[in-house]
Amino acid sequence: MRKGEEVYKRRELKKAYADWLQQQHFTIFATIKFIDGSEVNETEATKRLRFFFNKLDRKVKTHKEVKKGKRLKRHVYIEKGRSRQNIHAHFFTKGSTLKETKSIIYNAQHIWQTVDNASDIEVSLIDYEKGIVGYCTKELDTIDTDILLTDCTH
Repeated sequence: MRKGEEVYKRRELKKAYADWLQQQHFTIFATIKFIDGSEVNETEATKRLRFFFNKLDRKVKTHKEVKKGKRLKRHVYIEKGRSRQNIHAHFFTKGSTLKETKSIIYNAQHIWQTVDNASDIEVSLIDYEKGIVGYCTKELDTIDTDILLTDCTH
């Protein structure tokens, strides 16, 4: 594939990602950082993130619902930062009610602090005017780059 074709396909893929993500009507966006982000590998980061999301699901949903496979709808992206050396994650999610949305925001901040080597978590409501849905495609360096963390996405 020629360079021009690659650039065009990557641009189209980024647009498709953003369009599809916007159609999901997520209401919450979060950034999760690790203390050892420059030292942790993707396998360990994924393990910590699975632990976090399992606890979050069980806190916001009931244990019974989680056992039946009902989890928070979310998309989780793992990134390496500008230097490609600092692993961190972003996620989009939504509550099915205002109460659940508030519970997600509150509990995500508290649960993240219980994870090994957790650093900061920044959770906010999505302002679609700011184009946040395209934010997680910035590290889509090639059309083969894997940015969606399917282990944690539901």
